[in-house]
Amino acid sequence: MLKVEQNIRFSIIIPAYNVEEYVGRAINSVKNQTFKNFEIIVVEDCSTDNTKVELQKYKNDIKIIEHNTNKCLGGARNSGMKVAKGEYILFLDADDFLNNDEVLEKLNNLIGNNTVDVIYMGFTSIGKKVFTVIPTPETCDKTYRIAGDRYTNAWSKCWNRKFLIENNLFFPENRYYEDVLFVYKAIIKVKKYLIADFPVHTYYSGRANSITSKITFKNIYDNIKNIEDLMLIRKTNRTEELDAKIKKEVIRCKQRIDEFMEQNNLNDE
Repeated sequence: MLKVEQNIRFSIIIPAYNVEEYVGRAINSVKNQTFKNFEIIVVEDCSTDNTKVELQKYKNDIKIIEHNTNKCLGGARNSGMKVAKGEYILFLDADDFLNNDEVLEKLNNLIGNNTVDVIYMGFTSIGKKVFTVIPTPETCDKTYRIAGDRYTNAWSKCWNRKFLIENNLFFPENRYYEDVLFVYKAIIKVKKYLIADFPVHTYYSGRANSITSKITFKNIYDNIKNIEDLMLIRKTNRTEELDAKIKKEVIRCKQRIDEFMEQNNLNDE
C-alpha cells in the first residue's frame, strides 16, 4: 500500500467508464513514480464492462468513488475534486498514462516553494495522431490560452486545488467537451503560472470506443450548449479573446455536423 505524507502534494483524478483494458496502465503509471507524495482517486462512472473488477486489483493503492448514475467525464472529475486533498490536482484519463516514472518528481521540483494557480504541461500523443506539444512562454500567454490554444483540455494543466475551489471551478456534468467551459473560466482567473516544458502525459488519440470516436446528436448538442454558455458570458464580459473562442467553437460545431452527415450518408450525391 502506498504511504502518503500528511500534506499531499498531488491528487491524481482518474475517471473510469468502460476502460477495463486501459485503467490498470493509467494507475500503474502513477504508482511507479519516483516521487511518492500523491493520492490516486479513481471515479467509477457506472461501467458496464469489467472496469470495477479491474479496479479491485488496486484497492489498497487507490481511493475508489462509485457513482450510482453515469455523470460523464465532467461529473466524474467533479466527484474526484470534492474529495481530493492534494495541493495540486492532475486529471488523468483512464486510457492515457503518465509519460515516464519521473514526471511527478520533475513537477514537484519545478513548483518548489512557489504557489501558482496552474502549471502548463507538455504532452505526447500516440495512436491515431502522433505528435508532442511543449508549452512555451508565447503559448502560455493568457490571450493565446483563451483564444488561440488548440488543446483546451483540463489534463494538460496541473491545477492548484485551492485556486479551483475558491473560484468555484467545476465541470459541466453529463456533457461532452466539458473541458471547454472549465478551461476558459479557469484561464481568465489565472494570475500565477509555471511552464513544465516536458511531456507529462501520454495521450491515446483515436480510441475506437471513445465518446468522440463517432459523432452523434449528443456530441453536436453539447457543442452547441458550450457555445450558448459562452454567449451568456459574453453578455456581461465581452472581449476579443472570448469572441475568438466562440468563433472557434462554432467552426468545430460545423465540422462535427459535416462529420455526422458523412457518417450517416446524408451528404448530397
